Amino acid sequence: MPKIIFDTSIATTNLGDHIIMDAVNRIVNELFTDDFVINIPTHFSIHPLDLPALRKYDTALVGGTNLLKNNTFGKPQWKVAMKDLLALRHKVVLLGVGWWQYQDKPVSLYSKWMYKALFSKRYLHAVRDNYTLQKLAEIGIKNVINTGCPTVWGLDEPHLSQINPRKRDTVVTTVTDYLRDPERDRLLLETLKRNYRDVYVWIQGSKDRAYIESLTSDVQYIAPKLSAFDTFLEKESCEYVGTRLHAGIRALQKRRKALIIGIDNRAIEMRNDIGLNVLERQRIDLLEEKIHEEMSVKLYLNTGAIQRWKTQF
Repeated sequence: MPKIIFDTSIATTNLGDHIIMDAVNRIVNELFTDDFVINIPTHFSIHPLDLPALRKYDTALVGGTNLLKNNTFGKPQWKVAMKDLLALRHKVVLLGVGWWQYQDKPVSLYSKWMYKALFSKRYLHAVRDNYTLQKLAEIGIKNVINTGCPTVWGLDEPHLSQINPRKRDTVVTTVTDYLRDPERDRLLLETLKRNYRDVYVWIQGSKDRAYIESLTSDVQYIAPKLSAFDTFLEKESCEYVGTRLHAGIRALQKRRKALIIGIDNRAIEMRNDIGLNVLERQRIDLLEEKIHEEMSVKLYLNTGAIQRWKTQF
């Protein structure tokens, strides 16, 4: 049967979505080798004329990112409207999806109703962290397991054992334009310039460069393309220290040491759940000490949950 993939990388201004969808597409290709698959954007509303065709698809997978939130009115992370529910009713299966930020308020009645109408009752849903699992449990969605983000599924012990734990002379960093802390972000960059021979910045978000230029100078830039970042990681003897979570995970995928500066719930929850190497931005004064440590990488993946999610299809 044909499948739908809700794709966060279409028309995105954040190249981290491409890192996520690279992992999602690999998993989909592994599981649904003989099925016809179409990718539709999460950032744009579904056209009403497309809805009759979507009714023919039996499963709609949502690629892992922070799409879920307490209130889907106003500024939804995922543009699914009431008109879409008939075509997608109980077809949506989560693949490593997370919750948008820490949110203390209860989930709105509309959001609760929408999620219950969309999400499959037949299949298990894979979420990124325990916080997301708890949020869904609070609204009565219990067929959920914590598999971690699909970007880390391949980071097993044989892979991670190939990462050199010693400090390199070259570092690649990132900042996050939409969650700014100029004082601490400037300290991050200045600390890296003091402790590394060469400092490179990868532009993951469309407004990152302007923000970096307001903070510091004398850094070198990597083009805002995932292919450019991949080439740098593959060819240069380097390590990663920065605020962008998925840039750090990409470094691990390319067998480079990574220290992620945690600025929101995504990195903090992944540190809590699987032991990702994360230093909270509020503790940036410890950065100089941390980058000189020999860091062996070990992640505590729930391989049983990952296999349960995969084999259900």
